[in-house]
Amino acid sequence: MPLIQVTSNIPLSDAEKNNALQTLSKAAAELLEKSEDYVMTSWTSSKMTMAGNSEPTVFINLHSIRLPEDATSNLSKELCERLSLAVEVRRDRVYINFHNVEPNMWGWNGKTFGD
Repeated sequence: MPLIQVTSNIPLSDAEKNNALQTLSKAAAELLEKSEDYVMTSWTSSKMTMAGNSEPTVFINLHSIRLPEDATSNLSKELCERLSLAVEVRRDRVYINFHNVEPNMWGWNGKTFGD
């Protein structure tokens, strides 16, 4: 926790995906002030369109416990900027969906973070 799930139509090598995921992992840890030891990232390739065309686009789901609502503007700005530097995607082709998760609704290591 946090979890960043990326879905994109950008054709990338495994090394490029790993680089982008590591960039997002470090950014999430830094911006959410959480240990990167608990950050999980994933990348799914998919056929996608945005604005009626299939130019490079990205959809990010970011789930985190106690995600401050007042942090989402800065998170959106920073994640878009850092991702656009890691892969060739324009910032205006990135959607991010933020999810605040209650600690008792997130399990890990046989317990929840609410235990």
